[in-house]
Amino acid sequence: MRKIWLHEFFDFCQTQLLETSRHVMEDLLKFEADLQTIQIIANSLMVGGMPNNVNRDLERRKYISKVGYLYPDRDERLRNVSDLRSLVTAVEATPYERILSSVAMNDDRNEAESQDSTIDDVMLKEASRRYSEAFEGGFHVACFFAYLKLKE
Repeated sequence: MRKIWLHEFFDFCQTQLLETSRHVMEDLLKFEADLQTIQIIANSLMVGGMPNNVNRDLERRKYISKVGYLYPDRDERLRNVSDLRSLVTAVEATPYERILSSVAMNDDRNEAESQDSTIDDVMLKEASRRYSEAFEGGFHVACFFAYLKLKE
């Protein structure tokens, strides 16, 4: 449902908003889509119930968004991710590499969560930073979206 919402809202922003609002909203929505993609991949690594890589790849394709900075350039790399280290490698030379490099690179979820830096934590900090930056520009619709996301 979230994937459909992102695609529809992205299309709406491209066609219905003025230039400044469109630019800021597209950036925020692409970030949202990338954040969702990274979280889906990371969560699929933690699930032990998928018997082979083919099933995991098919399941990921259903949920990964076609909107964002990672698509289509990083799509193939992201589909082949098998652990957290390969996830960081798949997003190298993007802003997400810096963010994910601060995450504990443990395959053991309990050990990674006992430390301060999980994927969810670093993504929440980055999201808060990006939404706060939406208030930097002039008056545009993205301020309201950013406000709601920060309140969330």
